[in-house]
Amino acid sequence: MSWQDTTISIVIPTYKRPDALIRLLKSIDGSLVKGFNVEIVVADNDPLASAHDVMTQFKSKSLSPITHIHVPEPGVSNARNGALKAAKGRYILFIDDDMEADQEWAQTLFLGAKKFDATLAFGPAVAVMPEEGNALFDYMQPLFCRVRDYDTGLINEGIATGNCFLDRGKEPLPTPVFDPALNQSGGEDDALFTHMMDQGAKVAWIKAATTLEHVPASRATLSYVWRRNFAWGQGPSQHEADKGLKGLPGILKWMVIGIAQTCIYTPIWAFTKLMGRTKSVHYLGRLAQGVGKIVWAQRLSPKLYGV
Repeated sequence: MSWQDTTISIVIPTYKRPDALIRLLKSIDGSLVKGFNVEIVVADNDPLASAHDVMTQFKSKSLSPITHIHVPEPGVSNARNGALKAAKGRYILFIDDDMEADQEWAQTLFLGAKKFDATLAFGPAVAVMPEEGNALFDYMQPLFCRVRDYDTGLINEGIATGNCFLDRGKEPLPTPVFDPALNQSGGEDDALFTHMMDQGAKVAWIKAATTLEHVPASRATLSYVWRRNFAWGQGPSQHEADKGLKGLPGILKWMVIGIAQTCIYTPIWAFTKLMGRTKSVHYLGRLAQGVGKIVWAQRLSPKLYGV
């Protein structure tokens, strides 16, 4: 292994969001973890390298060492894999370009993960909607959050790559780490987490390692709520399908759960929608997750990234 055990790499894939990227960088620039070097690695996944100018300007005055690379082939897996190749550290902290943290975030997540000897660790991501006082957005907001009721400690699920710790010096990683087949649909992080957990990797929840996720107006729509939740719903069924025949009982289990969710949430969503209640967006998301468990084929996965 050529990774440095004394280095923590904050990895940021970015795609056509230069303003959001700078907001994130300003929030974490100068982050320190006692006894470790902290670097920032930014992978620009726009074929036109739209982050180049803002990164050049920011690097000239940044407090943290920054590596900026261009990964021109669009795709979320391509961006993450490119960043990992450039990262020097054994310890990786993933955060997305639409997120925001603070200078204590890296230390909180890293030390929390090390306390539990975890290979993977996650912290809360609280969604910030593009408009305050919008009743529809108020109900939409929880569907964009990644928050759990867990106390800090070991858990039995992977959550999301945004606000995630990975120790790549423990269990063997797949090659490539993130599956390029999932470049457009997403789910590349779930595939990695499942691979690691199948090998016995410990997973931790670090409640104090909170981040914000700024939801752009282009995604604060009912259409995107459906597509995002549909893709989430597909995840468990697709994971079982990857096991081949051994996964058939799991596929049937998740499809039955999906059918139950669909039967429950279809009339509730229809009624609240008909009555003009903004809470209908909540039930739309739950309905989409149920349908995704039933209609789980990879070719039917919506394209959420790079488009």
